[in-house]
Amino acid sequence: MGATKPITVNGLFKNKSLVSITFFTIVILLLLPNLFTPLRLNTDGIRYLKIMEYLIGNLNQNSDAAHDFFPHGYPWFLLALNRLHLLSPLSITFINIVSILLASYLLAILLKIENSLVFIALIMISAINVKQFTLPIADELFTLLFLTSIYLWTSFFKKHWFYIVPALAATLVSLYVRTAGIALVIGILLYWVYLSKNRLFGRKKLLLVWLGCFIIAFAAFVSQLPLIEKRVAYINQLNLGMMVHHPASIFERLAIHFKELGEIMINIPYSKLSTVINPAMSNYLLIATGLLMCFILYKVVIKRQLVNTPAFWVFTIYLLMIFIWPFYDARFLTPLVPLLIYSVFYYFGTLLKSVHVKYWYAFIFTLFGFLGIAYSDALSLSNTFFLKHYGTDATLTDKYRIHFNNQLKNTPNPPHYNIYTDEVLFLLEKYDGKPLIPKVSIN
Repeated sequence: MGATKPITVNGLFKNKSLVSITFFTIVILLLLPNLFTPLRLNTDGIRYLKIMEYLIGNLNQNSDAAHDFFPHGYPWFLLALNRLHLLSPLSITFINIVSILLASYLLAILLKIENSLVFIALIMISAINVKQFTLPIADELFTLLFLTSIYLWTSFFKKHWFYIVPALAATLVSLYVRTAGIALVIGILLYWVYLSKNRLFGRKKLLLVWLGCFIIAFAAFVSQLPLIEKRVAYINQLNLGMMVHHPASIFERLAIHFKELGEIMINIPYSKLSTVINPAMSNYLLIATGLLMCFILYKVVIKRQLVNTPAFWVFTIYLLMIFIWPFYDARFLTPLVPLLIYSVFYYFGTLLKSVHVKYWYAFIFTLFGFLGIAYSDALSLSNTFFLKHYGTDATLTDKYRIHFNNQLKNTPNPPHYNIYTDEVLFLLEKYDGKPLIPKVSIN
């Protein structure tokens, strides 16, 4: 991207191929035990699987899955795997891992990162990815589609006109998988406006016309906001009226997203950090770190002149969408994780002069990453450890305990559960096959 020379993830890891290959290989080997995880269900994972059951015909029009606002792209993908008899925790985890590997590789090409193996390995040990590799949710696949679209649009704007068809196709598929794919459409349009700025805004009269159009469009949006909220679930969830009537809520929204950025930069979620540091102090620490992350992004954008690339505009729109989202959930930042990790390591490795800070940060990030992988491996390999540590919902834990006992009994006629009255056990019994390797006992 741009005319800059190829770089490493610099100053922190020199491009020594043996070290890079060893580090990358260790990361991949540590991730592989997660292929043998039980089916890990969370709220959104259950929703996606229930939408798939609705598409199959096992749920009727009165079910909540029939009216779920999630796009159907990912449930259709799960259904395709199911019809090929490939839908399982192993295939879900494998596809999620490969998706992030490929997405990271595409960004390494776009950013001309010389030491791509180390860069990709760092993304693979990011806590947000380690947690999601095993979940039946759309975020990892969407990240691949998102980065693929950016790569194709970048190629198109380099005068490779034949890329227009695959770029449009990838963008449409991204939208069908996650509504947040709209960031691609808006970002690419803004990049075109940026490229055409002299032609569009070069004369004062034209500038006044565009300004008038913006004011009219904004006023129309505000006046029709209640109607739009009724028809578009995403706009309704934004609760934009809250920011108008209670301006202080804007700072609350910003704070939770700075906190999410802080989690990505330190590479540890608040739920884990708050167990070793006072919860209030953990909260302020992550918010402060998130503010630092924003400063680092700004410095890297300026240094690498990223404003001249389609990726800058798409990522910026996506980040703005995150900042107006009123809920706390770091996983929505998944498509930005490769860029965020690149920016931090580029800043500490190239723009910051303190050698000690560089290596201490790399050590802390990597240490937390390996601890996160070890924790996830334990969940995957030990049902005992899984029952004690997966999630905080006692009811869900009880469902898993029943399911694991059913697997141990190995009866020829296992119990059948009704999806309307016992959705968790229905999904577990149907899609969590017997483990391919014996589970160990980890207390």
